[in-house]
Amino acid sequence: MTSDRSRKTAAAILWILAVGLAGCGAPPTATSLVSQGLKAQLAGDASTAESTYQQAIKLDPNNAVAHYDLGTVYDRQGSRAQAVEEYTTTLVIEPTFTDALFNLAVDTTSTDPAGAAKLYLRVVALQPGFAAAWLNLGFILQSQGDAAAARSDWAKAVALDASLASHVPAPSPSPTASTPKP
Repeated sequence: MTSDRSRKTAAAILWILAVGLAGCGAPPTATSLVSQGLKAQLAGDASTAESTYQQAIKLDPNNAVAHYDLGTVYDRQGSRAQAVEEYTTTLVIEPTFTDALFNLAVDTTSTDPAGAAKLYLRVVALQPGFAAAWLNLGFILQSQGDAAAARSDWAKAVALDASLASHVPAPSPSPTASTPKP
């Protein structure tokens, strides 16, 4: 009887401790802060999202998702240099993070089109179905004078996502020799 009563008493004490500790609230983890930041970001509260992602990074400097999400906040705020820094950090931590590769390519296309093209190629090598990467790669190729390769990449993009067809420029008319009129 004594051992049965002791077990019940111990179970009751453990239950009380568990309930008490749950009520105190454990300190947030980087993962829980990233979730909170995402909720704030989706609700349009960029300031809260930014500070919450920064807190997550302080807790876990190697949290690739926190760096990536902070980069997206900076992008929306127009802070391209800060976004590039966060995407670059994300890729140091997780080199195959395709969304970070893509966003870094978007943010660097105007200043380093060749580097951006390499990033887009990494994206489509990792995720061949990433239609927007094919589309953007086509624009870079077109700007570099490779219209045939651009058309090929645009065709891949549209095959993967037909809604992108409206973003593809119409083909230029091919030059034809003029014949004199009689």
